[in-house]
Amino acid sequence: MDSHKKDNYNIIQPLLLSACIAVGMMVGYKMNDRADGSLIEAVAYDDEHIKLVGRVEELLRFVENKYVDSLNTDDLLNEAVTAIFSKLDPHSSYISPSELADITDQMNGSFNGIGIENFIVDDTINIYQVMENSPASRAGIKAFDKIVTIDDSIIAGKNIEYEKVRSMLRKEKGEKVTLGIMRDKNILATDVTIDVIPVSSVSSSLLPEIETAYIKIERFGSKTYTEFMDEVEKYFQPINVDKKGKAKHLILDLRDNPGGYLPEATNILCQLFAEKDKLLVFTEGRKNKKNEYKSNGKHFFQIDQIVVLIDENTASASEIIAGAIQDWDRGHVIGRRSYGKGLVQEQYDLNNGGAIRLTVARYYTPSGRSIQRDYSDRESYDEDYGARYTNGDLFHKDSTLVDDKKEYFTLVKKRKVTASGGITPDIFVGMDTIFRNENFMLLKSLIPEFTYRYATKNKSKIPNTLEGINNWKVSDDFYKSFSEYALKESEETSIPSGQLNKLDSEIKSNLMKIIIGKSKSESYLLGQDAAIQKASDVIKNKKELK
Repeated sequence: MDSHKKDNYNIIQPLLLSACIAVGMMVGYKMNDRADGSLIEAVAYDDEHIKLVGRVEELLRFVENKYVDSLNTDDLLNEAVTAIFSKLDPHSSYISPSELADITDQMNGSFNGIGIENFIVDDTINIYQVMENSPASRAGIKAFDKIVTIDDSIIAGKNIEYEKVRSMLRKEKGEKVTLGIMRDKNILATDVTIDVIPVSSVSSSLLPEIETAYIKIERFGSKTYTEFMDEVEKYFQPINVDKKGKAKHLILDLRDNPGGYLPEATNILCQLFAEKDKLLVFTEGRKNKKNEYKSNGKHFFQIDQIVVLIDENTASASEIIAGAIQDWDRGHVIGRRSYGKGLVQEQYDLNNGGAIRLTVARYYTPSGRSIQRDYSDRESYDEDYGARYTNGDLFHKDSTLVDDKKEYFTLVKKRKVTASGGITPDIFVGMDTIFRNENFMLLKSLIPEFTYRYATKNKSKIPNTLEGINNWKVSDDFYKSFSEYALKESEETSIPSGQLNKLDSEIKSNLMKIIIGKSKSESYLLGQDAAIQKASDVIKNKKELK
């Protein structure tokens, strides 16, 4: 994370940047049924296609051999590939070898490393969190430590790129890396042994007052179904077993989930429907015949009421789950209109170590809805979030951007549902209206790093309990320093200083994560979440779908 590149700040960026990258690169594809192989092996070419492939190779060969100046043919080829994919849909893409390695780590739920989260502050790696039972934790590394050297190479104050730091720490399991750690102005040499760092895609909490399990799914990776079932097993009563569970109901949080493997999503849906052969989703494409995914009737735990939380960054496989729950009237969908990605990709490996991800089909919810947004105008497609912000769709229930030309109805209660541009929730929960002010959107994006900087210098002034931080008064001096920092880090010329106290809750939640730790803060912070409050109200009062 390079926190210094804010010069071209745009109002769309604070909440969307990471999600756009994820949605563009890693969402909503199914695992190939065929054996792994190169693209050439996977596709059968007729004579005309063979001539076309030969023509491209011939053209590149002529340019390479005859052109007046020397050329980098790899750059030419990359430009050609980019040009080809620009004529396809927004989610077909070429993935370079280095990008593919990162995406594979994310989807497999693990990577080789030392187990830290960090900020780059004043050109120095500052450790923000140390994962439990990680190599860094075992080596005695702590939050607020600074990394100044890696294997005798000085990295502090060198304006070093974060990707360079990552590559220096990306070693094989069992290899050692020596870190120079600055702590309280002392330099400590610490040997850390690289290990596999598991990164779960699922987390959970118990809301005992309403007998409800809250389960958050970050993405649909190769282990998500297993991780989901591990969390479900903690709380729910097994079918036909006399063992009372801690929870009866489920809040499934799919906000900011960009999607992933389709089978992981459909396997989870099978646990949310008791009946067999209920249509969950179907896919169809020009070269792909209709393929239906149905429930298998093999659910293992008793789950009563279900609420699914979605937002504008809920995409693809996440939308499949929300669409099935909504279409079968299985539970409430709460939040804001989802991203609107109804395309299915397959991945084909290339000989250079990269891959292409190619759209091969569209998917449809059980009622027959395709929720894919129109991408005939690519500029409008890419700027959809900005349009939602400008038109107030993120703040108000009645969308000005959704234009439904065809009616769809749920399959049990025959409720009217929309298909245009994503899953429209049954109950709308808008973004906090203070963020209608563009300045506040900017300030929200700057809070995490500034609160870390502040905590580093003022640990003794901040309580070290959740309740203490919640009751702590954010001082005028804090806001003065924050305003100065915001003006320095952006192109803004003024900050609404008289209204900064509206950011109290954002600041305190970030301080809780820094001082107490993210995992220990999560349960407490759930109570401050408007969507979860609405979901709790639905479950507590057994509200019917209308």
